[in-house]
Amino acid sequence: MARLESVAKAQFYPTPPSVVERVAALVRPAPRSHRRVTRLLDPCCGAGDALRQFADAIGGGETYGIELEQHRAARARRILDHLIAGSAFAVRLGHEGFSCLWLNPPYDEGEDGKRLEHNFLTTMSRALAPGGLLIYIVPQARLAQSARYLASRYEGLRCYRFQDPEYDAFRQCVVLGRRRATQVIAADALAQVEVWATGPLPELPSPGSTSPIYELSALPAGPVTFASQFFEPEAAAAEALERGLWTNMALIERFWPAGERPVRPLMPLRRGHLAVLIAAGFLNNILLEDGSSRVLVKGRITKVSRPVESPDPEVEVEREFLRTSVVLLDLETGEFEDIQQGGQLMESSA
Repeated sequence: MARLESVAKAQFYPTPPSVVERVAALVRPAPRSHRRVTRLLDPCCGAGDALRQFADAIGGGETYGIELEQHRAARARRILDHLIAGSAFAVRLGHEGFSCLWLNPPYDEGEDGKRLEHNFLTTMSRALAPGGLLIYIVPQARLAQSARYLASRYEGLRCYRFQDPEYDAFRQCVVLGRRRATQVIAADALAQVEVWATGPLPELPSPGSTSPIYELSALPAGPVTFASQFFEPEAAAAEALERGLWTNMALIERFWPAGERPVRPLMPLRRGHLAVLIAAGFLNNILLEDGSSRVLVKGRITKVSRPVESPDPEVEVEREFLRTSVVLLDLETGEFEDIQQGGQLMESSA
């Protein structure tokens, strides 16, 4: 029955707030500036509460979350800076782009029969920068499978069990360590992790009982790769608004100028110029005033056919011409004037 309940919850067991508080007390935030930032990644963020609490407790940082379950992802999107609603195994992450990996993975086996805890650890570690902090939350017995990986890729490792009564539910522990710049063979560290998997562990220190042990890495500020491998309409729309074509100010100025700017031609316009302006719609609904009258102008171009001389008297030949016209509405009298090509007044009516 416990197994069925676990599957129904998609292996989601959020980190208790009291545990987050104790873990945060072990971490000293890195000094940040407009050129250096800390990035915190949680690839199993649930509703985002644990990562948000951790970030707030250490004084901030850019928060990045990944969550497969859509309802929890929607809640996490409201409190985290960046969120991908999808599988953590189908994302593109900036290599070594994050200061901290908060990892509380599902406690289950994957479709390939391998433990998900270890799969998440090996897949997500690449996102950590050298010196970046791993916070790995798993049942204590699962440490044995990941002992070699942890020992060879992380240094300064420490392990604590959850405090009572939280420890009773899943016998969980927290492993903290800094990512090594290069992989090494660390026999002593391997033996230590194997002992942690089965032996008694110290309890997470209560806040204020110890000084911070780890300091987060400050990384160069700027965008970092964080995207799903699948198309997400909401993410695409947000990206377009932030970096798309319509953010080009030169283009926006062309399409939607900030205001009307009267321009006087260098030379008087000829008839051909007028035809081009009419065809382009520049004389549509323009209001002209000269102090004594006000008229609304609309230009248009129409095709007309005219008979032309034919070398064969029995064959009629017509040729198409473009006729330009300007229609004026006198706003005082309500009269229309249609001025056809050549300046001849063709029609006048009330």
